[in-house]
Amino acid sequence: MSRISPKAVGVLLSALAVTGLATSPASAAQGLVDGTIGAEGRSCSWTDGATSDTAPNTLTVDNTTINQPGGNLNCTGSTTASLNNDPTVTFDDTNGTASTDLLDISVTQYGVTCRYRASDVTAERDGDTRTYTATAEIPLYEGSFFCPNPASVTATFIFH
Repeated sequence: MSRISPKAVGVLLSALAVTGLATSPASAAQGLVDGTIGAEGRSCSWTDGATSDTAPNTLTVDNTTINQPGGNLNCTGSTTASLNNDPTVTFDDTNGTASTDLLDISVTQYGVTCRYRASDVTAERDGDTRTYTATAEIPLYEGSFFCPNPASVTATFIFH
């Protein structure tokens, strides 16, 4: 049995990390988040994931609007991914960051599913835009010895 590439898992996790960095109260105006991730010739992306508010307000990302069939999360190759929770995201415009409370992500490649969980993931803002980039090492939560632990993750996401 072949080992899952840590970079391929990182690509998928990044896509989900991007998804996870948008959160706020349900009473506020709805926003959207797009994300794109790429590594080792693989990539995952989605558009128009729903958030409970708009940045810079604290908001929550609705995972059902990112994961298929309700969303359009798509990965190249034989990899699939899903966001298992609705992460809450807070923004700190003074420091140019966005942070999520918890990311719970599953990645499947070649029939092996690896589940990763990370708390307090922070992303850096690009100038005055609502584009953020995060790099993190996310520990394995569930999965076999074929799963990289931790997985290196990079993500870019755009709130609008």
